[in-house]
Amino acid sequence: MRNRLASRALVGTVAVALALLLTACYGSGQQSVANEMNADRRSKGRSTLPMHATLNAKAQAWAEKMARDNALSHSSLSAGAPSCWRSLGENVGYGSSVSRIQDAYMASSGHRANILNTKWNWVGTGYATRGSRVFTVQVFMMGC
Repeated sequence: MRNRLASRALVGTVAVALALLLTACYGSGQQSVANEMNADRRSKGRSTLPMHATLNAKAQAWAEKMARDNALSHSSLSAGAPSCWRSLGENVGYGSSVSRIQDAYMASSGHRANILNTKWNWVGTGYATRGSRVFTVQVFMMGC
């Protein structure tokens, strides 16, 4: 009886530790996408964009969908966005790392324009992987 209880306690402890580890990794990917994007904004004299929880959820869900599908596509921008917005923009990409995807964004005039646009005052980011492929999403918003 004691061994069974000790075994259950150990399994529960391991499950909680694993959940905490996965949660930390999940958030660090999103933060890495935001950090790379904001570093490029600062290097071009722009202010950093704060992360918006609702936009983060939207971007993360879309990054996970692209990873499941193993395909690049844009979301329906207004779906999942906060109710009070004036303008929305989105960058989606995949590659071998967050920094390489960010470099590709900055090498593309349309993606770079989204990143450096001064009208945005919020961003949400997403990060997911499939094998060695990294998928990132940046959703930009000018709020009301």
